[in-house]
Amino acid sequence: MKNIFIAGSLAALLFASCKKDKAIGPPVEIKPDYALPQGNASTTDNYRIQQLFNNYGSYFLYVYTQKDFEWTQATSTGNSRIDTAVLANPQYAGQMLDFLDDVWLKFLPDAFKKKGGIPYRVFLADSIRQYRTGYPPGMEYLYSDTKVSGKAIGFAGMNSGLSVMTPAQKLTKKNAITAAVWNYYLGNNIIEIPAAFYNVSNYAAAAPTTPLNALNPANVEAYRQKGFLPNSYNTVTQAPFEWHNGAYSWTNAKSNDLSSFIFNLTQRTDAQMAPYLTYPLIKQKWDILVNHFQTKYGIDVRAIGNASY
Repeated sequence: MKNIFIAGSLAALLFASCKKDKAIGPPVEIKPDYALPQGNASTTDNYRIQQLFNNYGSYFLYVYTQKDFEWTQATSTGNSRIDTAVLANPQYAGQMLDFLDDVWLKFLPDAFKKKGGIPYRVFLADSIRQYRTGYPPGMEYLYSDTKVSGKAIGFAGMNSGLSVMTPAQKLTKKNAITAAVWNYYLGNNIIEIPAAFYNVSNYAAAAPTTPLNALNPANVEAYRQKGFLPNSYNTVTQAPFEWHNGAYSWTNAKSNDLSSFIFNLTQRTDAQMAPYLTYPLIKQKWDILVNHFQTKYGIDVRAIGNASY
């Protein structure tokens, strides 16, 4: 009898709860974040943008708000600054798509593009400017060619200047885009770095005495023997700048080391790198990364670095 009573009570509760349930309404429509085509680009260019979304789930946008672009505000010496995208003329959309394909997308296999190789949002802009409080109109700062913001990248230069760039200007712009894209990949964990890379050099070893310059070549040689590359070069003289010139840089030695290798892998030619690859530890780390990016992601980083215009 006790079991019958319990069963009856449960049935009554279930019946009562069912009576209180409301009817399920029609499904809520989930609208896309952006409607394509966006605007006055040519039919051909709008079709290309649609195909990029269809194939990779990425929006290439030339119409968007400042909120979309995700403005940031910071304070430095009492002045705030806001990074703003200046919208481009849609007639240059095709030229911009061609340029991005030539310096970026053509180097990526489809599988990688579909797994985050292209950000969800790609903002195409005439320019990216930084407006600062306290400065008169017209004194805004012209930002760089790119801006990474979360899961998006903004690219400036969608204007008539694309058609008149010299090979040297195109290479400079390609390198700026390459640097931004690879920072985005590393910052968003889209690309992993094998532990074997970090196992080659001794990051805990005391650094040779500074300064690192032509007057003290023994120190530069010591760093090369440890497996360390420069992290940039003078654009005129091509003199290398070293990341390890000072005690503070060693607090982030691993990330500095990786950044220098990514920079050289993707922005320097074989001829430029030949003197450095005579050092066994540099060559070992170099080969680890080249092989890793090729086998795991299908990316030939040396094709990127050797590209000329």
